[in-house]
Amino acid sequence: MRFLIIIIGFIFFANDMVAQRENIYHGGQVIMNIPAAQTNTTADIATYIKNHFDSDVKRIHAIYIWVTHNIKYDKDSIHRVILDEDNEERVSYSLKKRRGVCEDFAAIFTDICEKSGISSFAIEGKTKQNGLIDRTPHVWCAALINNKWSFYDPTWDAGYVSGGSFISQVGTNYFQISPEDFIQYHLPYDPLFQFLNYPVSYKEFYKGTSQPKNFKTYFNYKDSLQAYLQSDSLSKYASSLLRIEHFDWPASIIDNKLKRIKLEIELIYQDRDMALYDSAIADYNKGIEILNDFINYRNNQFQPAKTNGEVQQMFRSITQKISGANQKLVKVNKSKATLTLNTGGIQQKLDELASAVKEEQNFYKDYVNKKKVAIQ
Repeated sequence: MRFLIIIIGFIFFANDMVAQRENIYHGGQVIMNIPAAQTNTTADIATYIKNHFDSDVKRIHAIYIWVTHNIKYDKDSIHRVILDEDNEERVSYSLKKRRGVCEDFAAIFTDICEKSGISSFAIEGKTKQNGLIDRTPHVWCAALINNKWSFYDPTWDAGYVSGGSFISQVGTNYFQISPEDFIQYHLPYDPLFQFLNYPVSYKEFYKGTSQPKNFKTYFNYKDSLQAYLQSDSLSKYASSLLRIEHFDWPASIIDNKLKRIKLEIELIYQDRDMALYDSAIADYNKGIEILNDFINYRNNQFQPAKTNGEVQQMFRSITQKISGANQKLVKVNKSKATLTLNTGGIQQKLDELASAVKEEQNFYKDYVNKKKVAIQ
C-alpha cells in the first residue's frame, strides 16, 4: 500500500513538472511574439506583459526571456559613463540599441519589472568563475516574488564573450536563484544585498569556505532592507557607504566603488543646494515684484484706493519672501557638499530689499498718520 502511495505521488509530481514546462514554453512563445512596435519602451513591454500574463511568477519569467533574447552584450558600451540618477537615459539608450553591458541588462530588466508591478533593483559587486574572482565589477538583479527575494543575472544567461565576440547562448541558469546559492559566485559590495542573516565575508567568498554561524554576528537583513527601500536616495547611499566601509573588502577592490558612492552623495548635495539657491532667488524676485507694485501704487497717489489691510498684506508678503529666502540660504551655507555655492551676492540683495521695504513701510505709516490728522 505504501508502495502504491509513493508511485501515485511520483505520478502527480511528474505531471506537475510537465505542466510547469508546458507553461514556461507557452509563456516563452507569448513574449517572443510581442509586436515590434510594442518593444520601443519598457512601459510598452510592461503593458504587453501585464495584459498577457496573470501572475508575477509568469510575468518575471517573460521579462527575463525577453531581455536575454533581445539584448546583446556589447563590451564597447562599458566606456559609456552614465551616473545612477540617469537610469532612464541608460534604459532608453540600451533599449534602442538592443545592446549593452551588465549595467544595461540589469537596468532594462528592473525597469520592466517595476513597471509590471514587481519590486526589483540592480546590485553591483564581484563575481567568481572557475574558482577565480573576476577583475571587473558586475551588476545583477534582485526581485520580490510571492514575498520572497531572489536573484537574477540576465547578462550571464544571455550568452558569453569569447575571443572578443559575444556568443548568444540563452538560458535560465541564473534565474530566480536563492541567496544561499547565489552567494557562491556573486558577492555584492553592500553586504545587505546578500539577503543573508549571516553575511559571507570577502575572504570566505575568495576561499570558497564559510565560518560556522556561531562565529558570526546575526544581521537582520529583512528589517534593514525594508528601511533601505523606504528611504530617499541620499539615505540609501549614506547607509550603503557605511556598510561597505565596515565590510572586510580589500582597499584595492573597493576603492573605486567608494569613490563613486561619494560622488553620487556629492551630486545629491549639490543638486539640493542649487534647488535651494534657485528657490531663494525666486523668493527675492517675487519680493521685488510686490515691492514694485507698492511703489507704483504710491507713485499713482495711492490710487486706485486700497484698504490699510491690503497694503499691510503686501508688506507682510515681501517680508515672508525675504524670510523664506534667508532660511534657504542658511541651509545652503551649511551644506555638506565639497563644492559649495557663493551666497554673498543674493544675501546682499535680500538685505537691500529688507531695507527698502522698511523705508516704504515707514513712508506709508507717515502717510496714513498725516491723512488721519488732516481729516481731524
